[in-house]
Amino acid sequence: MELTKEYFDSQLGKLNNRMDGSATKDDLLELPTKQDFNALKASVDDIQEKVTRIDDRTDEDTRAALKDIVSLRKRVTALEKLIQAH
Repeated sequence: MELTKEYFDSQLGKLNNRMDGSATKDDLLELPTKQDFNALKASVDDIQEKVTRIDDRTDEDTRAALKDIVSLRKRVTALEKLIQAH
């Protein structure tokens, strides 16, 4: 292989093409930091806690409503039997 101007120009061109896709210092400064990730994790944890509380509350409300329905059905059935007996 002969070391010519064309060879070096070609190699420099290839190097420039690779470097074009590289991150710059400004690009790196735009990336999230560990503190950013920690803040995001804290926010996600807070949201998860709220969702869990809402889910628990919804479950409790649903169970209470179902108990009320069962109780009302029993009362209606008792009233229907009383009405039919007369």
